[in-house]
Amino acid sequence: MQLVNRNCVSMLLSALTSSGRRSERWYLATIQSHHILMLKNVGALNDISDADLVSEIAKCETSYDILRLAREITKQHGYDFFSISRLPTGDERYLSNLSIVSNWPPELVSTFDQLGLLDDCSIFEGLRKSTRPLVWNLEDVADVSSGQKGAMIYDLFSTFGLKKGVFFSTHEPSGRRGTISFSGTRDAPTETEMMELSYLSNLLYERVVEIRAPAQAPEQLLSVRERECLVWTSAGKTSAEIAAILELSEHTVNHYLSAACQKLGAVNRAHAVAKSIRSGLLD
Repeated sequence: MQLVNRNCVSMLLSALTSSGRRSERWYLATIQSHHILMLKNVGALNDISDADLVSEIAKCETSYDILRLAREITKQHGYDFFSISRLPTGDERYLSNLSIVSNWPPELVSTFDQLGLLDDCSIFEGLRKSTRPLVWNLEDVADVSSGQKGAMIYDLFSTFGLKKGVFFSTHEPSGRRGTISFSGTRDAPTETEMMELSYLSNLLYERVVEIRAPAQAPEQLLSVRERECLVWTSAGKTSAEIAAILELSEHTVNHYLSAACQKLGAVNRAHAVAKSIRSGLLD
C-alpha cells in the first residue's frame, strides 16, 4: 500500500497555519494526488450478505478480523471509510487516542490532531448530546465549526474523500460510550440502511469490546468450591471423600471438578491439577 507522502502533510500544516487560502488548496491538491494511489491498493473480502455478516461478527477473534469485516460492511453499503472509536471525554484532545479500529488515512488523523481540531469539530459535539444516528455532510460541519478551524476541517477531510457520512452511537457494558462511522462521497442512507447499519454497528462494537477485554487469570475463572475440590483432588482424595470433607454430595463434587476442567482446558482431573500447579493456583 502506497502511503501519502509525509512531506506533503508537513507542507499542509505549514500552509494551514501561516499561509493564505490559495497556498492551502495547492498543498491539499498535492496530497490528494498521492492519496488516490493509496485507495487503489486497498483490498476487501468477497461480498457476503447482511444476514451472514451477523454470524461473521460473532466469529471475529482479533482486531484484524474486525478490520476486514468492517471494511466489507463499509464497501457493501457504498462507503469508503469506517472508524470504530471511543467518544471523547472532556479532557481528551487527540483523535488518534480515541481510535480503536479504523481505515481512515493515518495522515488525516495525525494532521487533524496536530491542528487541534477535535474541540472545534461539531460532529463530536453532536454525538455527546444525542445517541441518535448523526448524518453529516462536510459543508454543514465546516459551517457550524468555528472560524478558520471550520475551513481547515473542510479542506482536510475533502482532500481525503470524507465528504459525507453517518455516525452511530454505541456503548460498552460499563456505560462508556463509543461510535462507529461510515463515510465517503455517497448520499445519506435510507431508513432501511440506517437500521441495518445501526444494528451491525452495535454488534461490531460489542465484539470489539469483548476482544479487547483483558483475559481473566485462572484464579479469577475458578469459583471457591472448584478450587477446594482441586486442592483435595491433588491430595489424592476421591469424589466421595471430598464430598464428606466439604459436606457436599458426590454429584456436586463431580460437577465442580468438571467445571474446573472445562475452565482450565484440561482433559481430566489429573490434567486440571497439573495445570493448576503450573499456574500457581495450587502449591
